[in-house]
Amino acid sequence: MQATAYKDLGAMEKDRNFCNWPAGVKIGKQETKNIQKSQTISGLAAVKNLFLLSFHDRDPLAAKVSAGGWQVSSARRKEGLRGRFLSSNALIAVVDLRAAIDDGLAAIVDLAGLDENNGIAILALADEGEQDDIAEKCHRAGATHFLDIANPNANLDQAINFAYRYVENIRGGTEATHDFNRLLTQVDEQWSFSKLGISQNWYSQKLESSFPEVSFNTYPVTGIYRVLSDEDRMRVRGAMGRLRTGATQAAVAHFRNGDKIIHHLYDSGERIHGRLERVTDNETDIGWTGRDMVSGLRNGSSARNWMRSRLATGRNLGLIMFGVKNFATINAAYGRSVGDEIMRRIGQRLISETLGFSIDKCLVARMDGQNFVVVMELLSDLSDVALEYTNYAEELLSKVFEPISVEARNIGLVARAGVAIASDSSDEAVLIRRATLALAEAMASDALPLIVSNSSEENILVEQQLESDLAHALERGDITIALQPQIKVETGQLVGAEALARWNHPTLGFLGAATLFSVAERAGLMELLSSHIHKLAFKIAGHWPESLSFLRLSINVTAGDLANADFVEGMMQAIENAGFEAKRTTLEITESELIGDLKSAAQRLSALREQGLRIAIDDFGTGYSSLAYLKNLPLDYIKIDSGLTGDISGSTKDQVVVKSIIEMGRSLGLSVIAEGVETEAQLTTLAEQGCQLFQGFLRSGPISAEEFEIYALLSN
Repeated sequence: MQATAYKDLGAMEKDRNFCNWPAGVKIGKQETKNIQKSQTISGLAAVKNLFLLSFHDRDPLAAKVSAGGWQVSSARRKEGLRGRFLSSNALIAVVDLRAAIDDGLAAIVDLAGLDENNGIAILALADEGEQDDIAEKCHRAGATHFLDIANPNANLDQAINFAYRYVENIRGGTEATHDFNRLLTQVDEQWSFSKLGISQNWYSQKLESSFPEVSFNTYPVTGIYRVLSDEDRMRVRGAMGRLRTGATQAAVAHFRNGDKIIHHLYDSGERIHGRLERVTDNETDIGWTGRDMVSGLRNGSSARNWMRSRLATGRNLGLIMFGVKNFATINAAYGRSVGDEIMRRIGQRLISETLGFSIDKCLVARMDGQNFVVVMELLSDLSDVALEYTNYAEELLSKVFEPISVEARNIGLVARAGVAIASDSSDEAVLIRRATLALAEAMASDALPLIVSNSSEENILVEQQLESDLAHALERGDITIALQPQIKVETGQLVGAEALARWNHPTLGFLGAATLFSVAERAGLMELLSSHIHKLAFKIAGHWPESLSFLRLSINVTAGDLANADFVEGMMQAIENAGFEAKRTTLEITESELIGDLKSAAQRLSALREQGLRIAIDDFGTGYSSLAYLKNLPLDYIKIDSGLTGDISGSTKDQVVVKSIIEMGRSLGLSVIAEGVETEAQLTTLAEQGCQLFQGFLRSGPISAEEFEIYALLSN
């Protein structure tokens, strides 16, 4: 280790101006002194500093601890751990062992070796469910405190406060400080600058050898700065600026001969200390902006960049996209905090199951909402690995999405997966789209939890083109309305029609509602499309002749519509502008769509019922919230899904189910409409069971507005 003093007063003044310390700070000339190992240079206060090591959950955990007022220095790797801890100015180390028990125990042993005088606290975080004796192992490794973080009663803030009280007690209540000499003996590339001019300015021999072109005797602070690029200099000045305005710590990334370096800066009041940490390619930190703050995984943007860079070099990738089908239900039933914890646990499980793969060849990310991806670089011969990769996806699906215990509740997960394998493609968007569509198909299926994409790149490009075409379709009037007659079971009398949207595409012809709405959802046009369909349907019904004034119009309403604060006003305005009657309008709510705020939805629907509208649950029996909707929403009709009515003429079980729904509706004072009626036998069975209304191809499928008007006049 080499000590140095300024030999050029002009150089000293330049370095002081670079740091821009407050006026009045004196910098004087001193003789060079050797720093002895026995010498102590104190003054690095750790009043609210904390060091965090978390292998898989660093960023969300750091954010949570920071919210408690702690200055957090965080790490995801155990390499260079002692130096990083000592440089953090902290006397509390929090080590998160979840999904990394062996590495976590090794880290505790490493940190405990610094604590000869019992002057630091090591708080171990673990999930006792992972290993029964984990608390005892942490104690033997050298941890002073332990917290079962998976316990619903665990209080991380209090555990940290107890750890700091322990440090205060051990040190006799004095201000907690580090022995700076320990730092000098542990870290290689480092420097220290005295702002007061009464202590030594020094730099390590390793730093001098790493930067042979720099004269550290002349420029001990700005020497490294002088050899950086203009862009890197701007970053360093920003970091120094943060120290100047009151921060005690800052870090800045810059490059040296192609290698990435993290330059850690610390302000102790009297001194500025710098430490260089070299980061290898496999350890490159993607930073907070590339992380999902809930799960701790990469976020969608970072995942896309990772895939794009590898596809561009001709590598083949396999992508598994997982979705939690009942995540919205979990959020609604248990609250968002439990939902966030579920996301974090899933992230941990995925990391744990993929630890055996190189991080350069395997990616785990949370794309958005409840969707996660695992992406792997595959061999060039895809025919040999496709089946193996699909089997691996099935294995992950079964292991990762087992029930999760949160707050003493065992919460079951309904998970699905879509698999896509890149073949001669350099477009990550196409690969993601293929997996997304496969996942959507699996989500819609009750029998197939995993779907392997068979969509070609050509088909995906067609899907993308449809999204682009939809906005223009709304402008050109390509969205049309078909009407399906609704008829009384007992008399065969026509009573109304359901409005169904169709897309008259200029090159692909008529596209059904399922395609239209799926494209609209992906294009972010659902709200605009729904409003457009409502206005168009009311306009058509508003032109029905006086002789058809007895007919009702049913329109479909989405959960997104009900979440809109202006829904009631907008609906009434659309009815009034069309010259239609509110009392002849029925709003059909798709039961399979989850309504996030039932109370607000009920209030809005009640306000519309007071204006004369009627409310129906569509596709009853296919979703998760049938009974909740019956209990909380103001209803007039139940519509039995066509999947239940399809086999009632031959299946005893289906007859029992349908009869139960009809009887339940009758007991609640609700009318029942059966969808998908195609045979006289089905209609006879429905009549015997007391169903009041039906619609289906037995009498008429969806027809154009002009055809419906003729049909209605002839039926009257």
